[in-house]
Amino acid sequence: MPATVYAVAGGKGGVGKTTTAANLAATLRATGREVVLVDADLAMSNLQGIIGIDHDPTLHDVLGGNADLEDAIVGESADALDAAGRLDVLPGASELDAFAAADPSGITDVVDVLAGRYDAIVLDTASGVSRESAIPIEAADETIVMTTPDRAAVLDAKKTAEFVRGLDCSVAGVVVSRTCQGLTDEEIVDIVDTHHLATIPDLDVPDADPLMPYRTLVVRLLIGHDVATDPAAVLDIEPGQTPRITSTLEPTPEKPTTSVEVSAPAAPSSEGDVPAETAAADSGDEAVSPEESTGDTEGEKREGRLGRFVDAIGR
Repeated sequence: MPATVYAVAGGKGGVGKTTTAANLAATLRATGREVVLVDADLAMSNLQGIIGIDHDPTLHDVLGGNADLEDAIVGESADALDAAGRLDVLPGASELDAFAAADPSGITDVVDVLAGRYDAIVLDTASGVSRESAIPIEAADETIVMTTPDRAAVLDAKKTAEFVRGLDCSVAGVVVSRTCQGLTDEEIVDIVDTHHLATIPDLDVPDADPLMPYRTLVVRLLIGHDVATDPAAVLDIEPGQTPRITSTLEPTPEKPTTSVEVSAPAAPSSEGDVPAETAAADSGDEAVSPEESTGDTEGEKREGRLGRFVDAIGR
């Protein structure tokens, strides 16, 4: 059975597309699925920096005809694979000359190949409405539209949803990243004219469970928009195996880190769910540095170069 392909789109930069794409992929993986996260934002690729890896070749090299797809995929390391599921990453390059050399139309063929290998594909797309954003959206089964509550961002999200529908593609719904003041969720849903999938709260909200929005998002994508209140229960994830995704968006030069872990759930909150633009960092969690996630030997390449990017705790 081919993979389900999800595109994460937004009308402008800074609304949380890349962070949401990474956390969506990690949460899907925590349900036991084999997942690949693809940086399909060819002009502004930044997934490598956000999740803390440094890998060549990249998707840009594949699209430019300079590398094989197998060599560009960063595989999950062997020491994490005793847990169900898998999360691999197909990163992009940040250099503008790499963008100039890459043919975006090749993304369709890349997705077709990956669809035969994985259960789910998550595409981080370019902001705005353009050929570069249209190609991954057309390759997806569902597109998730990201916005902040800012009115201008919401109006851009509305245009994005209209753009997706204009391509005869499906809008799964909207995810609201509450990194600023603005419209209510109800007002946003009314303007964008789609389902409300999740709200990612400001991390300053006391006692907020930063993972609840991603569990809610996955439940609504997999089961339906009207399911309810305890996503961990609906997903049938055992206690001690609820996804924990942590990310450092601005790592220190000495130790840029990101980890995706599976650990005991916080008490479920209501559907007001949410963390902010980043996934919550937990000081006690083990993180992976670029030194740990990359290697020089052929054996390391075969085993995977993400280090403990995904780690199952409490198995």
